[in-house]
Amino acid sequence: MIVDVHAHALSRDFLGELAREGAFGIETCPEGFRFAGYGPLDPLLFDTTGRLESLTRREIGLQLVSPPPRVVSHAGWAADGAFARRLNAQTLAAAREGGKRLGSLAVPPIAEPERCVDAIRRALDEGHLGVALPTSAAGRPLDDPAFEPMWAECARQGCIVFMHPTSGVDRPAFGSFTMLQLVGWPSETALCVARLIFSGVLERHPGLKLVLAHGGGTLPMLAGRLDLAYEAPLYEANPACRAHISRPPSHYLGQLYYDTVVAHPTVLDFLLKLVGPERVVFGTDFPFEIGDAEGAKALAALDRQSEEVRARVLSNGARLMGLA
Repeated sequence: MIVDVHAHALSRDFLGELAREGAFGIETCPEGFRFAGYGPLDPLLFDTTGRLESLTRREIGLQLVSPPPRVVSHAGWAADGAFARRLNAQTLAAAREGGKRLGSLAVPPIAEPERCVDAIRRALDEGHLGVALPTSAAGRPLDDPAFEPMWAECARQGCIVFMHPTSGVDRPAFGSFTMLQLVGWPSETALCVARLIFSGVLERHPGLKLVLAHGGGTLPMLAGRLDLAYEAPLYEANPACRAHISRPPSHYLGQLYYDTVVAHPTVLDFLLKLVGPERVVFGTDFPFEIGDAEGAKALAALDRQSEEVRARVLSNGARLMGLA
């Protein structure tokens, strides 16, 4: 069974609530909804019938859905307990509307780290299949010691933890040419995970099933550069880069999982060689156009691989979910 680990959904009712509240710049429009100043949202974000038709046509057995990053965390704001409960309730409702073809990922209240463990336990008990995390809590790094119990709980539960980048800071340079999504977000993933590595989070919790969106963003290309900081012997040696880890940083890249939303066959080739096909999982970023909503780019790139590699990547999601 093919599992799509990277997809987004917001229910029509919840979008209506946000529009009435004037939250996140969401407005109604003739096509349905839009973010203020932008065109309409793709109807497949909230049209379950159309989503299921797409999954059936593409023979996707299960699609994991989480909210778009804007409503989880951005510069200056992150989901607290009350909003996380609303968000998770609508995601679970959207998934249940799709029957067994959709699975929901729950967002912890990352604005209140002390509440994350209980929220994760409750969400999994309610039927969520895993956890969805942004790359920071309104700019607060997730290697902050306050989040250590959250990481420990995710590892203990053995559930999938899908990480999607979001904005940590506002920068004027991101305001043109879609630079935020194209360049800012992949860099946020690299920043977050590099900190998780150097702070020892991944060493302390080697069983984490942490899946990175967009093939890990810019992180894989930094494997050697991160090691330079660990190895620097003299003038640029920083003791902090060795204080919490026992292996070079690139070693920990092999503990992570990376989705196939890289949009270029040579990039996927590189990722497969760097971390191995057992660490790459199929994802689409459905239904967004700056993604691989139909999975066509990833599937074409996988067709260049051996049948063994292709089959392994397409089955890794089910294996992670304990369905293989």
